[in-house]
Amino acid sequence: MVKHDRKWLWYWGAWTLLALYMVSWDFALSKQPDVLRLLAMNIIQNFVWGLLGLVLVRLSDHHPIESFSAREWRTWGLHLVSSVLLAALGLFFAYLVSLAFYAHTWKAEGSWMGYFKSLPYFYRSYFHMNLIVVWALLGSLHGHRIYQKFRAREVEAARLEARFAEAQNLALRMQLQPHFLFNTLNSVSALIHANPEGADRMIGRLGDFLRMTLDASPDHLVPLRKELAFIEAYLAIERVRFQERLQVRVEVPLELMGARVPSFILQPLVENALKHGIAGRSLGGTLIVRARKDTEFLVLEVQDDGEGFVAEREGVGLSSVRARLGLLYKGRHRIDILAASGKGTLVVLRFPMDSPETGEVP
Repeated sequence: MVKHDRKWLWYWGAWTLLALYMVSWDFALSKQPDVLRLLAMNIIQNFVWGLLGLVLVRLSDHHPIESFSAREWRTWGLHLVSSVLLAALGLFFAYLVSLAFYAHTWKAEGSWMGYFKSLPYFYRSYFHMNLIVVWALLGSLHGHRIYQKFRAREVEAARLEARFAEAQNLALRMQLQPHFLFNTLNSVSALIHANPEGADRMIGRLGDFLRMTLDASPDHLVPLRKELAFIEAYLAIERVRFQERLQVRVEVPLELMGARVPSFILQPLVENALKHGIAGRSLGGTLIVRARKDTEFLVLEVQDDGEGFVAEREGVGLSSVRARLGLLYKGRHRIDILAASGKGTLVVLRFPMDSPETGEVP
């Protein structure tokens, strides 16, 4: 309703501005101008034009110009003929308004027909200008309609792109779950003979973790505290296998616990740290998860003191993290991997704390 009212405000406002322009024109041409009379006459004339212009508004709604192709010649012809007729009719009404305000200056020559003696001169002087005004009105009507149609297509394209990105993101998340489950079942298989009780505890904690993931919201973004809860549930499974060989430190300021992060973004990094960094060491190692704020960016770090990352060893987990951040942040993110042989690996994720392209942050 507000947009509809604004449309007509612009419409009648344009005719009012044109009336003021015509007042300045008549003022410049008059030898003894009467400003109030010129103002009243031009406002009435242009509001008459505005009323006639409603015919063009209706015509453009029912017979829109869609293209410049030859197939549109009937529509173009209809608008051309109607604009010429409207310009002629509008100029005739403008002449009548002029007579009403300046009848004493016209020579009637004894009959009412004398008042129309100057009508041909009036048409020669003003017809082309008024036809251009009509064409300008037609152009603005069709231009506005085409712009609105273009904007609607842009919005729809953005909506489809967001839905596609959402589907891709969901597919990447679903790819991680069987990958994680396969790795965990391999760990259970390795324990089932050597440590049956440990295998039983691992299966129980795996069930708890899967229940937690199934109950999780499908949102792209979750509070960091919730992401850390997923990590703690995952580590509860891995502690059965590592026992005392695994030390974990979580260094996250309380003020960042509510920061929104992509869901399940840390689990693949933690899993890689355990599998490729710590699992092969007889003494085990330490896993550190950090978070900090860097201006408008959130920085997440996963560090281990294991063997060190090998570039050729990048697998499903890290590839999925790269792809998901790319979908969500459209190049406004960064992933750094710092490693030294025998000294461990540090993976650093850096992305904006504001809204990503396909999600919302309060």
